[in-house]
Amino acid sequence: MAFTTSRRVVYDGDAGFGTGARVTGVDGEEGNLIYTGPGTGAYERVESFRYVGRGGSYDIERKREGSIFTIWCLLIPLVLIAIVVAVLVIILLPRPARVTTTPIFANEFFVPPATSTMPFDCKAGYWNWEKGWSGAKKQFCCDYEGRGCPVLTTSLPFDCDAGYSNWQNGWSEAKKSWCCSRFHKGCMVVTVQTSLPYDCHAGLSNAASGWSEGKKLWCCGKFSLGCPTTQPYDCDAGYSNWQAGWSGSKKNWCCQNANRGCEVSLPYDCDAGYSNWHVGWSSAKKHWCCLHHNRGCPVLTTSLAPAQSCQLWGDPHVKSFDHTEYVFYRQGDFWIVKSDLLQVQGRFQATEWTKENDKTDYSSLTGLVVSGSLINGRKIEIAPMENNGQITCDGRAILHGFGEDSCGAAKLKYGADGMLIDSAMSSLPHRIVHITLPSGIIIQANRWPNFMNLMITMRPIPGQDGVCGNNNYDKSDDSGKQVHERFGQGVPASELLFSHPIPLHVPTSVLPSKKCTPEKRHHAEEECKNQLSGGWALAECMSDVCAGDHPVSQPQIYDCKAGESNWRAGWSTGKKKFCCVATNGHAGCQ
Repeated sequence: MAFTTSRRVVYDGDAGFGTGARVTGVDGEEGNLIYTGPGTGAYERVESFRYVGRGGSYDIERKREGSIFTIWCLLIPLVLIAIVVAVLVIILLPRPARVTTTPIFANEFFVPPATSTMPFDCKAGYWNWEKGWSGAKKQFCCDYEGRGCPVLTTSLPFDCDAGYSNWQNGWSEAKKSWCCSRFHKGCMVVTVQTSLPYDCHAGLSNAASGWSEGKKLWCCGKFSLGCPTTQPYDCDAGYSNWQAGWSGSKKNWCCQNANRGCEVSLPYDCDAGYSNWHVGWSSAKKHWCCLHHNRGCPVLTTSLAPAQSCQLWGDPHVKSFDHTEYVFYRQGDFWIVKSDLLQVQGRFQATEWTKENDKTDYSSLTGLVVSGSLINGRKIEIAPMENNGQITCDGRAILHGFGEDSCGAAKLKYGADGMLIDSAMSSLPHRIVHITLPSGIIIQANRWPNFMNLMITMRPIPGQDGVCGNNNYDKSDDSGKQVHERFGQGVPASELLFSHPIPLHVPTSVLPSKKCTPEKRHHAEEECKNQLSGGWALAECMSDVCAGDHPVSQPQIYDCKAGESNWRAGWSTGKKKFCCVATNGHAGCQ
């Protein structure tokens, strides 16, 4: 390998200023000149080698690049220093807080994939995580599973540890839901029962002797089937010789529940003088013996006098025993039937529905009490359905559901069957109480959410009266005005059957147009303004007039002596009924 070198130096430029020079070699190639400093313009020759062909030896070309060499000498150390500084910054500076995004799943917490290796088991020891977990485990489990998170007790609505031992009965529904969703505490466990322990219809006809005690108790509690009898004695067995043949406990029980076997409290001996009871017995003895032993019953309470019904419905409208109709808008406690044998009181109050929809203060039947010597002074009370309304006997709740029960001599049946007294209530579920009393008296109470309807069916009792009228087959003395004059001031405190009274309120609201058209309103007001006596309210009178019932009717009086010898053919039906009552069954009775 051969090389050539330039041999000539050619000066080109002002060497005194050192601006540069060019070297031209023997082969015409240009060489490089290096400035060596100010002076006379002398230069130093720089050799360069160029390949000219194969052969010989060679060495690396010696060529100094002044400016490029200087830059690289400065740049490389700077780059190395920058790298070192960056590494130190990354290592020494604190890391920024980690922000985790928790995916939302159906159970609210993120569950890491099962295939990944988890540093902690967030279920292990969770019951004692606050004291038993390390800080790292709390942090990890809080980030990934929502467990072990710091609890700020001042902002949590419930403390899920407080009362946990009795959470099923002691916690509210809101607390159960909240603690279940966040801490899996208080979660309701639904038990699905695939089969019943007993078939309560199998062998029901022979339940008393054929069922086990366990089946009796289970079926009685669940379906009211197969319940053991609650009557320890048969009060008909051995009654002909009860005084000598019955034990003391049987006498006491039968006296209290069947009015039989009473040794001390019997006021009358219904066998003594029975052959001449019509003349020889007092009225009180006749009533008592008729009630308890069906002896000495007056003609009026036998088939000769038909039973009649009184109905109350709405706000309320009254259809009396004697078939007069009127309204009874006032509020308070009132006698519905007043007598010694039967006592029925009603509580009349304006409901919230009436106040808001009708814009009136007119009442409805909101409470009922039945008592009297017919049931030895026992007291049956019935309330509407709302506010946990109950049926009670002497203050004890009975008939929590459909079924039958008794209160002394009164028999009660609660169910969905019975007459719909007010057709406007036909769309609601029917809950009807029937009370059957001695002497064939039947009381029906239709229970609605906030009021009741009432129907009483009975034969007349001498001396009875009340909001339902006096039941004497005479319409003339049971007009709306007359009933209000007799009973519109409420029940005196000394006669009250309710546990506490409510104040009397006479209605003041103007009669709504739907109850009285404008055409009838002026006529009714003119007719009623001179009739308001004895507490009869203007709205009550106007309602009667607008309904077509004249507020005051003249009584129809019959002479029961005239034509008595031919009363069957000569008397009208009205006179027969009137005289049958007026003569206490001695004339005109069919």
